Amino acid sequence: MRDAPEAADLIATALEVYRAELMPELPEAARYRGLMVANALAIALRQVEAGEAPLRAEVERLAALRPEDPDQARFAADIRAGRYDPGTPDHAAAAAHLAALAREKAAESAPRALGRGGT
Repeated sequence: MRDAPEAADLIATALEVYRAELMPELPEAARYRGLMVANALAIALRQVEAGEAPLRAEVERLAALRPEDPDQARFAADIRAGRYDPGTPDHAAAAAHLAALAREKAAESAPRALGRGGT
């Protein structure tokens, strides 16, 4: 077990200090790069907070879709080959997996796109 503070606490503190104290001191020419740094820290914080749950959920959904070979690259190849086209037996499950995957990615990198606010 790690001693406190945990990684999420460290990143949250770094982000808070960076935004409150360092960002205002940046010259205008460095503002865009400064915002990129703040965004990277915010994404890292969300990744740490989410832990392995999104990855486990993705793997479980893929294993349900492709029990014979739950490989993301092969799933993509199957999509290109038409295995999950509308009207096929697994279309709804594949579409649900892709929608969940998109939500998970957006929650990590662009939570405002989901209407959740965020940083």
